[in-house]
Amino acid sequence: MGITLDEAQKVVSVAVERSRSKGVRTAIAVVDNAGSLIALARLDGARSYYPDVARGKAMATALWDGTPSRELSGRSSTNSVQQAVNNLHGGRIVFAPGAVAIMRGDEMIGVVGVGGSGPDSDEEIAMEASKALNS
Repeated sequence: MGITLDEAQKVVSVAVERSRSKGVRTAIAVVDNAGSLIALARLDGARSYYPDVARGKAMATALWDGTPSRELSGRSSTNSVQQAVNNLHGGRIVFAPGAVAIMRGDEMIGVVGVGGSGPDSDEEIAMEASKALNS
């Protein structure tokens, strides 16, 4: 079974709190294994396009079976398959750091993507949020 709405909201909550503690205005998206949106949040003052960026990062990781978006970003400009898949999804996939898989045991149940605070910070927030279900 994939991630539930309650689980996705818990992941988003951790990412929102972490963003606030860092003083950054982000958007957070949680998608299922197929890249379909389950939960989305945009912090007050975050730019209007941050939710699309967060979702696009999460979609990339979901569609590439949990490969962190940081790894995908390094090869997206030269990978014709990545470019074709992005075109099939209306150009909504974002190949940039900030999305990681959410695991239940050994199973990927979803992905959390963060946008708006820079690549390293987005990734750190996503990594922390991805562990929200382990507690």
